[in-house]
Amino acid sequence: MHLREELEKRGFLYQHTSEALFDIYDKGGETFYFGCDPTADSLHLGNFVVFMNAVNFMRRGNKLIMVVGGETGMIGDPGGKDAERTLLSQETLDHNIEKITEQVGFILNNLQTISGEEFSFEVVNNQEFYKNMSFSGFLREVGKYITVNQMMNKETVKKRIEDPNQSISFTEFSYMLLQAYDYHCLHTQKGVNLQIASSDQWGNIVTGVELIGKKTGDEVYGMTGPLILDATGKKFGKSEGNAIWLSTEKNSPYFVYQYFMNTADEDVERYLKLFTLLSLDEIADIVKTHEQDASARSGQRALAQYVVQTIFGKQAAETAEKITEILFGSEERIALLTSMNENEIAALKAETGGIKLETLPINICDAIVASWLESSKGNAKKAIESGAIYLNEEKVTSIDTNIQSDHLINGHAALLRKWKKNFKILSQ
Repeated sequence: MHLREELEKRGFLYQHTSEALFDIYDKGGETFYFGCDPTADSLHLGNFVVFMNAVNFMRRGNKLIMVVGGETGMIGDPGGKDAERTLLSQETLDHNIEKITEQVGFILNNLQTISGEEFSFEVVNNQEFYKNMSFSGFLREVGKYITVNQMMNKETVKKRIEDPNQSISFTEFSYMLLQAYDYHCLHTQKGVNLQIASSDQWGNIVTGVELIGKKTGDEVYGMTGPLILDATGKKFGKSEGNAIWLSTEKNSPYFVYQYFMNTADEDVERYLKLFTLLSLDEIADIVKTHEQDASARSGQRALAQYVVQTIFGKQAAETAEKITEILFGSEERIALLTSMNENEIAALKAETGGIKLETLPINICDAIVASWLESSKGNAKKAIESGAIYLNEEKVTSIDTNIQSDHLINGHAALLRKWKKNFKILSQ
């Protein structure tokens, strides 16, 4: 399938500067880039959409240069923002760059393992483009080629200028010039002829294309994909307060797994095309099976498994699947718990808010209160008497029951449950 057709069918194609780019990059052997500013120490789902767009170019033998904006991150892109960003220290930016660079390598390695393909990529910090440049030098190299009239007509700037309740500083106003110069440096130093991004970056991309054309006479290209919005209509991003992070320090694999398990039925096919490298035929088969019995959520499960394995690795995906089966109605909870290793038990405990048992035996009512299944021993007794409490999936019938060491499955943990869906892991 031709690159253009693939991108269009997967939902990655929104705007582009020239049809020529698709034939050029379909043949392979070219270099392209996309960038992200290190305003956090992790990528999020919004970045991941562009990342997967880039992978479709890489699959055809093109090299990705991912720019982590140490320089642009000191300013912050005004695109899509209603107020000025908070400026970060150099120390924070350096930390974030290191973390994002590690994350990109890890995710691409996972994708190579899943797909069996080889991807060529490089991570670049754009601070290297500005090390020996003065402010007046920047104005001569970049500012003289781009008019203020053009800059004020960019949608990201116009919105902030026209709204009386908003404003834009000269700092953020200048951001597009930095991004344009990044593209120029990548073109002249590394042979980059294409920048891809999400649609809110279109104005910045076009500025870069124009700058390169004026300074070198070369034709270069730009392409954007659509913004992916959440259920509230907001784009995924940290400033919107709805970021789905690609870091275990911010979102657990189970959290991300559940996020995709809760995908609306009508979005399953779209997300499979965007977030996986499954072929369109494979996706069609998954969707067909899903539509035959949507209640089984087979489409969501395939999506969640693939995405979590891509972001966090195979072991994390398997653990997330086990936790899901334990917490959502599996008849084999104890068998699954038995199969879990110590790290998986710890992950399950983190998700259920379990507790560590300092001493055994412990009375069941004390354990119920300690694990916050009930707020008092009186309520714990009532819960037992009403038949609501289960220990290792066996109903507790006596308030005098004691949890013993032999209740710990594989010597690791016991499963305490209230009614159908309120679980706690007790470990020693």
